[in-house]
Amino acid sequence: TQHDLPCTIREEVREPQLELTQDDHYIYARGENFVYTFSKHYGAFTSMQVNGREQLAGCPVLSAWRAPTDNDRNIRFRWMQLDEWQGENLDKTFVKIYDCWVEDHAILVSGSLAGISRAPVVRFAQRIEIGREGQISLSLRGTVRADAIWLPRLGFEWTLPGAVSDFTYYGNGPVESYRDLCHAGSIGLHESSAGREYVPYVRPQEHGNHTDSRWLRIGKLEFAAEDQFEINVSQYGTDTLTAANHTDELVADGNTHVRIDYKVSGLGSNSCGPSLEKQYRLDEKE
Repeated sequence: TQHDLPCTIREEVREPQLELTQDDHYIYARGENFVYTFSKHYGAFTSMQVNGREQLAGCPVLSAWRAPTDNDRNIRFRWMQLDEWQGENLDKTFVKIYDCWVEDHAILVSGSLAGISRAPVVRFAQRIEIGREGQISLSLRGTVRADAIWLPRLGFEWTLPGAVSDFTYYGNGPVESYRDLCHAGSIGLHESSAGREYVPYVRPQEHGNHTDSRWLRIGKLEFAAEDQFEINVSQYGTDTLTAANHTDELVADGNTHVRIDYKVSGLGSNSCGPSLEKQYRLDEKE
């Protein structure tokens, strides 16, 4: 609120919680200048209106996929749907909501993330609290299936209107950074835009990540946490980057795509070198 931003996503709500209302399908949070709508079916916000203007262009979704790089040419067979017999199908995941309810002014969600025709790769419990000024406290605790392969990443993908493109962040920048590719930048306050984050690799692929992040402001949304997280802002969705084999096939959909990630696995050198070292993998089970 010190930046006059009504909607702030935070690890903790430091203000009285808002009284929530609900019907059979949705949970509503209404404040002086905001209205949030949360779907019990999807376990996600379907609308976030601030001062009468919609902030979302799609539901924020939990996901574990990032577009593969050439260095992922071997591990991608364990990650994505390339044949019927192997792979977690992380490029074609869906979130299953088992239960969603309101308790003690908080939204509680029980669900799982799974690749199509695969056993859930992550089972999770989520808690969401909303403050009277519009701040949202979002926490998620998950368990990864014991025999699942290490994940490309894990976090939430937000789809915002394309007019919301410029952003400011405190983290590793201004160039892209990953867990094993982070010494070219510096930790500090940086400004950028979805278009400027694009890296024109010969084949479209994962790009534009920023490690060691603690704060992101984009449009009317502000993300912050006490611990470090990773961010990615792009004019291209993950599915678009995955499907494109050549740059002329890369077509922006007019939205801005924002990732708020717990962690992103490193890039490695397995195009012609060894597999990604374990310390750079997202392989926690809790």
